[in-house]
Amino acid sequence: MKNIERNLVLIGMRGTGKTAIGKTLAEFLKFQFVDIDTEIEKNENAKIAEIVAKKDWEYFRSLEATETKKFAATKNCVISTGGGVVLRPRNIENLKKNGIVIFIHAPLPHLARRVAKNTNRPSLTGASPTDELAKIWADREKFYRAAADVEVFFDFETKNKKTDLLRKSKLILQAVKKFR
Repeated sequence: MKNIERNLVLIGMRGTGKTAIGKTLAEFLKFQFVDIDTEIEKNENAKIAEIVAKKDWEYFRSLEATETKKFAATKNCVISTGGGVVLRPRNIENLKKNGIVIFIHAPLPHLARRVAKNTNRPSLTGASPTDELAKIWADREKFYRAAADVEVFFDFETKNKKTDLLRKSKLILQAVKKFR
């Protein structure tokens, strides 16, 4: 499986584990790993919450589009995108040029639990994590599904995070076999 010649691009809601799974996949494949949100934070020398508070979401989405375009042109890379990358069709067009887009999703209660723990990600709606995620899912599900080359649903979660990440990574690699 190490002869994938395209980038693996992870899309999905916040809290799905795109970053953690992406790092595991990259390590296994000996690919570069890029987290678009982290790149934005490095370039802006600020956390996403600060960027959004000082500017606004539209400014952040423009930064996201720039970083997405830049890393979409790389090779042998696992790219973890922000949950809203699908809101701009051009982002997906760029990512698909040299990548397999993998839509990762999980039950909303799993996501809400994870999001509630992460203070770095600002609320999109001001609602509780559960209510916010339900609204975002209703708004974005069609975009995620339309963008995806592969869809993977993870409805398991154990206390052993490393085992979970390895299992999820293997399931993704099985799902992308047809793109070899």
